[in-house]
Amino acid sequence: MEEEIENKPKLNFKEYLNRNKKKILGVTSFIILIVFVIIIMNEIQKKQNIEISKDYNMAKILIEKESFNEAVNILENIINQNNIFYSPSALNLIIDNNLIKEKTKVLSYFDQIIFKVKLDQETKNLFIFKRILFIGDEIEENELISGLKPILNSDSLWKKTVIDYIKKYYLSRGELNKAKEFETTIIK
Repeated sequence: MEEEIENKPKLNFKEYLNRNKKKILGVTSFIILIVFVIIIMNEIQKKQNIEISKDYNMAKILIEKESFNEAVNILENIINQNNIFYSPSALNLIIDNNLIKEKTKVLSYFDQIIFKVKLDQETKNLFIFKRILFIGDEIEENELISGLKPILNSDSLWKKTVIDYIKKYYLSRGELNKAKEFETTIIK
């Protein structure tokens, strides 16, 4: 048995390196390349965020100066960039200052924020709810319920607020039975 152990070739680190030199060099080069690409992508993202923040601040200044058309152009451009922070903020600025009168256009921006911007789930739920609030009294019952269904079917921190809103919707229309039925259905 001792002879078997002695007869096994010993693995020499230098020999291993010489045999696998090309593979090791390739893997190392690939890892270095990936690190450089990640660093470059982060720098590009930082520069884009800085430019978007400058544009956002410029839009705020233009609103203060009542140059609304210029501000809207900048804010629409920011929304279309699908930036995780500035796109939702730009939409909020448009709504808060009533800069776009076309409801369908604003609703399309809501959809873009909700479906294209990579928001965390709670922020997405907030914008789903804000979209419904933006539609206002014109909303039909089916649109209200289907629009808020993602929140109702989750453990979102907005769920209680949405439930209260739907109950008030029914009560404002004089539909006390539907409000009670809705509440009973949700509690189950």
